Amino acid sequence: MTLMQLEYIMEIYQCGSMNKAAQNLFVSQSAISTAIKELEDELGITIFVRSNRGISLTEEGQEFISKVHLLLQQAKEVKLFYSGKNTQEISRLSISTQRYPFCAKAFVEFLKNQNDPNFRFGFKECPMGKVIEEVQTGKSDLGIIFLSDITQVFLSKLFHSKNLVFHEMKRLRPHVFMNKDHPLAQQKEIPFSELKKYPFVVFSKKDESSLNFSEEAVLSQTIDYKQIIYVNDRATAYNIISHTTAISTGSGVLPDGYYDPRISAIPIASPVCDMQIGWISRKGELLSQKAKEFVSILEDQIKKY
Repeated sequence: MTLMQLEYIMEIYQCGSMNKAAQNLFVSQSAISTAIKELEDELGITIFVRSNRGISLTEEGQEFISKVHLLLQQAKEVKLFYSGKNTQEISRLSISTQRYPFCAKAFVEFLKNQNDPNFRFGFKECPMGKVIEEVQTGKSDLGIIFLSDITQVFLSKLFHSKNLVFHEMKRLRPHVFMNKDHPLAQQKEIPFSELKKYPFVVFSKKDESSLNFSEEAVLSQTIDYKQIIYVNDRATAYNIISHTTAISTGSGVLPDGYYDPRISAIPIASPVCDMQIGWISRKGELLSQKAKEFVSILEDQIKKY
């Protein structure tokens, strides 16, 4: 089995015609037919069936396409990477972050500033533990998370063990997220005692018992929420909060156009631990120019609040 045979099959599948595929690949139809027949004989399967209506995949062919599709995509990525190294450099940046709308805005602003002909940029929202893992393993160039007075000691030790560095950008008072018609929506500050009266929206995590990896502002280890709603994405959290009396907590940084306008953010009354918003990187590694650009935009965003 060769990569060329796989490319022939994928082109036929996409064109729905062996003749058209041959034209697109600048080879003869007989050469394609022979290559496919040799592969079918090698694997002992029939990939295509021919009829008066044209050519179509068999069940075996459909299964085969599903297995080789990713392989061909990866092959294209390898070709593009090395052709780019020999001609024009491909800009790359990968970001992992907890679910903060201000990070999404910073990434959009970063994209607006780009004019590179070739780039590969990634932005992933995920739980704190996953953010740390992505940066530590090199899958992401940097990650955005928060620390609190309660979690700082634990996370600082974790960063040290994983050869990571935390760069604080700003300390913020935690806020309560709620819909604008919520019974608490007219208060200037909300005391702890009011929070446990309402359903609490929490982003699911691998270890639900650990406050150290909380997606929400860690308010107190003693708050007892009787009603908890677990979600996996910001959109679902926003929908629940905007349509019910459920609440959640976070930084309070809600940039226009990047959150549900039916939601308000009201600060929590003192005493309360500040959120230390910052980014993590691998110790001893210099940020790329693109990463520096993103961090600069991110810091400008957060300093406005």
